[in-house]
Amino acid sequence: MNIPNILSIFRMCLVPVFVLFFFSKDPSGHFYAAAIYALAGITDIADGIIARKFNLITKLGTVLDPLADKLMTITVFICITIRGIIPWWVILILFAKDLLLIIGGVKLYKDLSEVISANGFGKCATVFLVCGGIILTLFPENIPLVAETVYLTIALLLSILAFCSYLHQYIRHQKNKAN
Repeated sequence: MNIPNILSIFRMCLVPVFVLFFFSKDPSGHFYAAAIYALAGITDIADGIIARKFNLITKLGTVLDPLADKLMTITVFICITIRGIIPWWVILILFAKDLLLIIGGVKLYKDLSEVISANGFGKCATVFLVCGGIILTLFPENIPLVAETVYLTIALLLSILAFCSYLHQYIRHQKNKAN
């Protein structure tokens, strides 16, 4: 167990803490929830930098890192959706995309002992979702509908582009396996 993997496990442990603060009756609950989500984002960046800089990339880490990211992001957006801040269809699209990525990742890992690394679209979508999730958590009633609609549209487009990019990589891996 190395530091990047510990940071990924720490991020997973932050998921229920986020939920507790998000739904707490404490007037500062949303502030703390947003801070927890920001901390999760920072530890995600840190574990990637540490893993690459010190050559601490492990098979476990290639599974834990994206799993921790998906668990936190889906949880945040489910909470935001339950509160009525965004419509249900948004979370359904995000959840379907992540579920398909997880299934494809597990199959690829099982077949080839490989995991598709994050790419530019995936990183951009993640950063956009984290920043938007923090803003929606902090200011749930103060965001104009037009701004929210633009954000959700861009977030979904980036997520779909990331999915298509990962699907392309997956198909390429499958073709290479067949050859």
